[in-house]
Amino acid sequence: MATIGIIYFSGTGTTRAVADYVESGVVEAGATPEVFAIAGSDISEGRWANDAVAQTLDDCDAIIFGSPTYMGSVSAQMKAFFDAMAPRWYTQTWNGKLAAAFTASSLAAGDKLNCLQDIHTFAMQMGMIWVGTGASFSAKLNPNGFYLGAGVTASAPDQISEMDGATAAFLGKRVSELANRLS
Repeated sequence: MATIGIIYFSGTGTTRAVADYVESGVVEAGATPEVFAIAGSDISEGRWANDAVAQTLDDCDAIIFGSPTYMGSVSAQMKAFFDAMAPRWYTQTWNGKLAAAFTASSLAAGDKLNCLQDIHTFAMQMGMIWVGTGASFSAKLNPNGFYLGAGVTASAPDQISEMDGATAAFLGKRVSELANRLS
């Protein structure tokens, strides 16, 4: 069975709630989740550093990234994590690994697409293989119409709709099923 890394930053608890849904989809598909929250203590002088987490992600078959959409982009904490992965870019450690993403903001659009594109660009530079949601509104999924990744709207911190939660779980399941097939 595949191992799926889920790494995210959550400022208000909303992105953590989305990560929980993603994790439930991973488990439903029979894969093993490795879930990591980026913590402030992992960042020193603007640089993310947690070798144990990075090494665990190296061993995962796929990585699903999560960030709130802050000012139309990923959070500074997620960007610090991305920047710290430069040695893995140089060695192409994650080349061929599956990648996906989720984000949340308080507005229906909220420039979530730009946040997902930032994560997508990072994954492409790392040589990863991108997995979109594949979620259809007709299947009562993806109410915000984001196909690059799960784009969740929070009516208040930690308050997401059932349909958004189901979309996040669907993404986790989809990545896991693909990883299981490939491993």
